Parts: sequence; C-alpha cells; structure tokens
Amino acid sequence: MKKLVVGPVLILAAAACGAAAPTVSPTSQTASAANRATPTPAPVTIKFGQVGSISDAAIFIADAKGYFKEQGITLDLQTFQSAANMTTPLGTGELDAGGGAPSAGLFNAIGRGVNIRIVADKGSLTPGHGYEAVLVRKDLADRVKSAKDMKGLKVSIAAQDIVPEYSLDAFLRTGGLTIKDITVVPLAFPDMIAALANKAIDVAVPTEPTATRILDAGTGVLITRTDVVVPGEQTAVILYSEKFASQNKDAAVRFMKAYLQGARFYNDAFDKKDPAKRKEAIDILAKGTKLDAALIERVVLPGIDPNGAVNTKSLDAAQQYFVQKGSQTKAIDMSKVVDTSFAEAAVKELGSYR
Repeated sequence: MKKLVVGPVLILAAAACGAAAPTVSPTSQTASAANRATPTPAPVTIKFGQVGSISDAAIFIADAKGYFKEQGITLDLQTFQSAANMTTPLGTGELDAGGGAPSAGLFNAIGRGVNIRIVADKGSLTPGHGYEAVLVRKDLADRVKSAKDMKGLKVSIAAQDIVPEYSLDAFLRTGGLTIKDITVVPLAFPDMIAALANKAIDVAVPTEPTATRILDAGTGVLITRTDVVVPGEQTAVILYSEKFASQNKDAAVRFMKAYLQGARFYNDAFDKKDPAKRKEAIDILAKGTKLDAALIERVVLPGIDPNGAVNTKSLDAAQQYFVQKGSQTKAIDMSKVVDTSFAEAAVKELGSYR
C-alpha cells in the first residue's frame, strides 16, 4: 500500500485558508540589505597636506559634510606653503596624501625615484573657471592691452617653475613673446596687491581671490583669464604617497569616495547652481579659507572634476615646458605617474556624475 504524504499539502492548504504568515515591511528589508551591503568602515586617520587655497574646496566640503566621517576617516590636515614642500614627506610616507600645483620640483623628485602618485583633479582651468588671471597695472592699461605689449615688463607669479609659469608663457606666445622677454618677479599672492599699487611690478598673474581683490582695489585691470589661454589646464592635483596607495588601498579608495562626494556637491552648487547648496558651499569655503563669504560669492572658482579625472595631456605639456627651459632634468612617463584606479573604484561605487 502506498503511503499518503500529507505534510506539505496541509501546510499549503492552511496558508490558502488564510493562516497568517509573518510579514516584513519593504523598509526593514531595504535597511537590512543596506546593513549587509555596507559594513562599518574600519577607522583610520589620514594625514593630508594642503595649502588651504580655494582649490581645496572639495576637501573642505567633504570634511564639513561628514563624507570622510562616513568612510571611517579622520583627517589630520597639515598646512604647507606649496605642494613642492610636500614632496619629501609624501616620498617617505610621513604624509599619506596631499594636494597642490604640479611643478618642475615635483616632476624632478618623481624622476629621481621618489614614488608619488597623481590620483585625481583638484583644480583646473575648464571653460568658465578661469580662477587665474593676467592683470596689468592701471596706469599702464592704455598701452598694455595684450601679450604683444608686455616685452620688458616686470611680471609677478607666485613662484617659478610651477604650472602657472607655463600658462604665462603660453599667454606670452599669443603675442610673439616668451617668458625670456619679461622679468619674472616671484611674489606671494597677497603681496601682489601692494606691489601693483606702489608700481614695483607691471603685471600680476594671481589666482583667486587675489585677482578679485586687485580689481576691487582699482590698482589693476584685467587683460585675460587663463581658461581661454590654456583651456582645461591641470593647475592642482591630489597626490598619494606610495606607501598609502599600495599598503592601505581600502582607505585610499574610501578617501577618494568621500573626496568625490565633496567635488560633486561643489559642482551641484557652482555649475548646476543649486541655490541651497551654493549658499552652504560658500559658507563652508569661507570657513575653510578664512575668507569673507561675500568675497567668495564674487570670485571665479576653479573647475573640479566630479569624477576625479586628471588632464594628463596638460601635465605633459607643462613638463615639456619645464624640460625645454632646463628646470626639469628629464621628462617622466605620465602614464606611470597618473593613477586613475582609485577614482575609478570610487566612481564605480558612487556611479558616474551626471
């Protein structure tokens, strides 16, 4: 005789007759899935070198908005006069990451075997983001209207053998001149204001907010903004030490994820012109740079790529200028220096910015 199996049938029948089964709300299911998908990141302190300039905007925003905290990161912010001063501590691993302007000094150090990686954009001269300007002294404005009029003049930049020198040379070439046809006077940006006023220099090439301050003072007249001279120029980058990049990859990706969230908030605020985000971002930048919010409201801000993309062609053009000038010993292979893997990993998690 065959045995009748009734267990499953009775269970199904009971369910069909309305026996109540435990229910789980969609919200709790989603929360449970999210908790499984995103475990709490391991706490880590990252030493980050910064100049504290306007191109540190995405760092300031990511820190203020808690994006680093969400990634389990405590930022140990260390201030440097320039990215060139970060080279040694980045090379030894005393500094995990940093940000600043590329220079002949940085490229020479990499050429000597100091392993530093360029991992993301921190500031660029994309169209409409000409935060670097060429300004002529007001009393010379009638006769110095373009590059061809600048032969023999005293022109101030923040330092020699940095990317802004390359953009100045590119501007001079539009008038048939080169850097050799002027006298370069290195000055800190704030000092350019007084130097124009007392006629110690003829032309200044500052970034913001110094450019707007000079225009406000009435001592200088705008000739051009350099986004129309060298469109897309890579003026500032995020740097990783080799030790941080190779021995702490998880934290390096988490840092990048938080940084790009800051960059995206910045783009929402200033490119997409979201009014609420713009106001919040201006307040954050005012606090981070110790500048007046009303001033930041009026300055021309740098471009910051929301996906962290680096303009490698721009970096190569700058180094070719340094090599030709003689301040850089030899050209380096940018494909081995620019490491996009961290930004790509972060974008994979965040999704591409639209």
